[in-house]
Amino acid sequence: MSVPKDIRRISDTVWEIPVSHKAGMLVPARVFASEKLLSEFDDGVFEQITNVATLPGIVGHACCMPDGHWGYGFPIGGLAAMDPECGVISPGGIGFDINCGVRLVRTGLGLEDVHPRLEPLMHQLMRSVPQGSGPHGALRLHEGELERLAEEGAAFLARRGLATQEDLSRTEEGGVMPAAQAAAVSRRAFERGRTQVGSLGSGNHFLEVQVVDEVVDEVAGLAAGRGLA
Repeated sequence: MSVPKDIRRISDTVWEIPVSHKAGMLVPARVFASEKLLSEFDDGVFEQITNVATLPGIVGHACCMPDGHWGYGFPIGGLAAMDPECGVISPGGIGFDINCGVRLVRTGLGLEDVHPRLEPLMHQLMRSVPQGSGPHGALRLHEGELERLAEEGAAFLARRGLATQEDLSRTEEGGVMPAAQAAAVSRRAFERGRTQVGSLGSGNHFLEVQVVDEVVDEVAGLAAGRGLA
């Protein structure tokens, strides 16, 4: 990949692409990353964050966080503030990945248990975990159930035996937005989301198998993993 030649270093972890980089840029683009991480970004990060800098009403900078990677319109990790009087609301910034989250499942296995079986394990995960676009979700919900899921969130799944109260306690806001109203969501949006319920999702959503190499904060580790440290 190629880092833009006109990018300049602001600090150890802040980089700026000037408005002269691309026609139409209204503000500079700033990328928050170490030098090593910057060199590992895919080309889409720089293309997309400078596109964000051309949006009407943008103020300050178009910003990209250290998790930046190719997204839908915005890079994932992209951030922008708009003037409410003349700015825009971009589906590429808030629509596609608004419900992306990170969940951790601790297996209790050690590296020595998994490493010799890593390839068959990954194949089995591919077979077992619904993923991708299209009718691949693990749940088949009728319209009323889909509306309840939208309003009740993870608690709806817990009542169906698909989550536990402990899961809810470890999920942001208990896995629900208190002000959620199914009536505010279009029928088209429900239809598009119906087949994805119970899947990993499409695009750049992913599942990883990782090993804990070092516990930096023992208190946080214990809270997150109940003995992980």
